Amino acid sequence: MKLVFIGGGAHRVLSISRSTLALPGVLDAGEICLCDLNLARAEAMGRMLLKTPEQRRSGCRVTWTASLDEALPGASVVAVIMPATSAEFFDRAQWVSLRHGFISSDNVSPTGSLCAVSIAPVLLDLARRMERHCPDAWLINFVNPVAVISGMINNHTRIRALGVCAGFTNHLSDIPRLFGRDEEAPGIDVLVAGINHLSYIVKASWKDGDLFAALDRHLSPDWQPPALHSRWDAGARSNITRSVSRLARIWRELGVLVFSTEGDGMDHLMYDEAVADAREAYRELGAADLAASLARRAAARADGDRTFNDFLGRDLNDAFWRDFGDTDHRFRRHDEDIFVRIFAAFAGVREARIVTSRPNHGAIAGIKDRHTVEYSQILFKNDIRPSSSVPLEIPDVVHGLAAGLAAHQTLLGDALATDDPRQLAHALVSYPVKPYSRELRSLYRELLGLRGGRFSPGALRVVDEL
Repeated sequence: MKLVFIGGGAHRVLSISRSTLALPGVLDAGEICLCDLNLARAEAMGRMLLKTPEQRRSGCRVTWTASLDEALPGASVVAVIMPATSAEFFDRAQWVSLRHGFISSDNVSPTGSLCAVSIAPVLLDLARRMERHCPDAWLINFVNPVAVISGMINNHTRIRALGVCAGFTNHLSDIPRLFGRDEEAPGIDVLVAGINHLSYIVKASWKDGDLFAALDRHLSPDWQPPALHSRWDAGARSNITRSVSRLARIWRELGVLVFSTEGDGMDHLMYDEAVADAREAYRELGAADLAASLARRAAARADGDRTFNDFLGRDLNDAFWRDFGDTDHRFRRHDEDIFVRIFAAFAGVREARIVTSRPNHGAIAGIKDRHTVEYSQILFKNDIRPSSSVPLEIPDVVHGLAAGLAAHQTLLGDALATDDPRQLAHALVSYPVKPYSRELRSLYRELLGLRGGRFSPGALRVVDEL
């Protein structure tokens, strides 16, 4: 199997690749090709992979290039890991969105929609090149908003695409935390339906019983978050406590269990409160503050590259690869990562139970077939099917919101594939929080202005349609 990473210099590629190379039969005598416009980062990643015990075991070839047309021929799977837009745009969009009364994120939000407008031409070009060079390969997209990109590619090209999210494994830790233990429970099997960052667990067991009945018994009014492991730093402890507390609150108030504790998704279930909290936490950055923030990020990235590259000149023995990931997570294997499951399934090594974003095709009741949703699936080789033999049902109390977001994101993918400004305007204003309102239209005009005209021809004309 030939695996191509677009954005191959991303540090998370090391963890994913180590875990994949460790599985006999997946990449044995195969190839990992790292494609990145920053060829120095791709080369550093390639050289690091060649040092790993997993690569030595598998005999997998590792190559790197800055050219898509060199990377794609012969590919079985193409995985995309890169940012959708600039840090400067995202920082500016944060306060603009809050000022208009909307949350901001790179996924389920008006800012996320503009991220899609920015990155869609890149991903559409990739899919068209795949049609020429590797038409039978699957595209596994990690770039947010993954649902918009998945819908665009599946509905408008011959390439099959899955939208994947790092939050796929969140529930393995969050469910035990609801029951008072900060640990991972990898054996939990769940059925999921919704949209990326706001899917719901609709069926699951816990300790040989029904998960929902156990939650009803355990999440009493005096429930408190669990004590957390000492390995978490202060920022992680705060985020974990907040996320798990919101899970418990949403369960008690609405009777639904969110699958992946992603902030922008859960914000939709307490929207005004989320905007108010964010307004207190953030402030508008002046030109000097913004420049300083961007400089700090650039310095942090450069420092991260430097510390990573420092290890290239060292003799890294098996003890290093076994233990150092506990200190520096860039070097840690992620055996439960959704990419690893997918790669093993494509290779025919084992069946994978996954949750990804793709057109519905009857998997969830009450959703159009072509609308992009997130749901439980079973993947083996080139066969993919819903995990449930009957359509899953999103709980009624949140069904309307999920259906509205799915329609909005699918329409956005349609508009970006056709570069139709009128259709794009319809997609943007259909975001189901204050839809069609003057406030939403005004926000989009301002967000479009922040990008300074760096859009496709159709997107440049959308302002006239808003």
